[in-house]
Amino acid sequence: MASIFFRTGARLACAHTRIHRPRSSMTRCASSGPSSSSSGATEFETIGVVRRRLDALQHRVDAALHIVDVDALTIELTELDAKSAQQDLWDDPKRATKVMHALGVVKEELANARAFGTHVEDARTALELAGVGEGAAEMDAMMTEALASLDALDKALEAWELRRLLGGQYDAGGAVVQIYAGAGGLDAQDWSEMLERMYLGWCEKKGYSVRVTERLEGEGGGLKTCTLEVDGRYAYGYLHAEKGTHRLVRQSPFKKDATRQTSFAAVDVIPLFDDSVADTVTLPESDLEITTMRSSGPGGQNVNKLETAVRIKHVPTDITVKCDSHRTQAMNKQEALVRLKAKLTSLAEEARVADIAELRGDIVKAEWGQQIRNYVLHPYKLVKDVRTGVETSDVDKTLGGNLDDFMTGYLRWKAEEI
Repeated sequence: MASIFFRTGARLACAHTRIHRPRSSMTRCASSGPSSSSSGATEFETIGVVRRRLDALQHRVDAALHIVDVDALTIELTELDAKSAQQDLWDDPKRATKVMHALGVVKEELANARAFGTHVEDARTALELAGVGEGAAEMDAMMTEALASLDALDKALEAWELRRLLGGQYDAGGAVVQIYAGAGGLDAQDWSEMLERMYLGWCEKKGYSVRVTERLEGEGGGLKTCTLEVDGRYAYGYLHAEKGTHRLVRQSPFKKDATRQTSFAAVDVIPLFDDSVADTVTLPESDLEITTMRSSGPGGQNVNKLETAVRIKHVPTDITVKCDSHRTQAMNKQEALVRLKAKLTSLAEEARVADIAELRGDIVKAEWGQQIRNYVLHPYKLVKDVRTGVETSDVDKTLGGNLDDFMTGYLRWKAEEI
């Protein structure tokens, strides 16, 4: 136990300084006697314990700053600032968008690095003041401040380390989420709609913008399929954890005897490509089968009378993409091709093949058929990810969009698997 000394009147007294968490307190004792709070010692943190925690966090900060390379980022920031100030920058909107995006990323990295240093210095200063403070109240306040700085630093490092796991080629961009009702009839269609609400709730909590581009309602209720375009930083990196089959067990609200029913829904997640990214991916025309049909969705007489909907099949993998959200066949064909390229690129990255041409149908089926999470509402309540083991009994909170624990658990599990 670390001992410090503070002056009380004309004499020096020994103080074994402890901080009670979460409610901060200070215990003092005479040098000749035992601590008056020895029975609750396990609930306290001494200055020595806090200092060791600071040293451990300092090692993590040093490792982070070694990776970040502040000097190189500062030079890059200067160069990007100069580019962003060019008068003709927006003559080429695509180039301008890339420059501004890169500028934002560099600024965020530098801000994080500076925040690490600020938290360390605040904690170190507070600990030094606690060691020389006069009176228990002042020492208690300094220790509380030190702990607050360490908690903030720990949280900032956790967030930074998590973002390091989002290092995939498209992790930092947006995502397209597609939900399909599986086995289970009307219950499965209702389950698909529940998943749609869950992901919309998650997007709202994260502050991401989301657009429903396709929504096919089922006969009698629920959804047969729906497509969400999610735009936000690291949207694809997080949502990729949701790809796979989701299984629901509950008492069916559609049966008179409310028997136990198991339903399935499939969730597919691909990067949200724009035309500039899609142009970098080449697919041989001989690998594609393109068919047109009348659209079944809203849009007026044009889409209902003319064959504006487009379906593109990638023959080597048997992957099919359909688009009917636009009023013209050309626009639907363009979007379908962009989505197909995004899907194949994502699958190639997952299968760890160097090129889309190496993808085969058996690889795709193996990836697609994986059951990833169980949602049990009856006879007990539990949501459990079968890959990572992350689970919770708070089913309502999960279905309301609280998915961060499952997503971060997947990212850490994936990093260990590689």
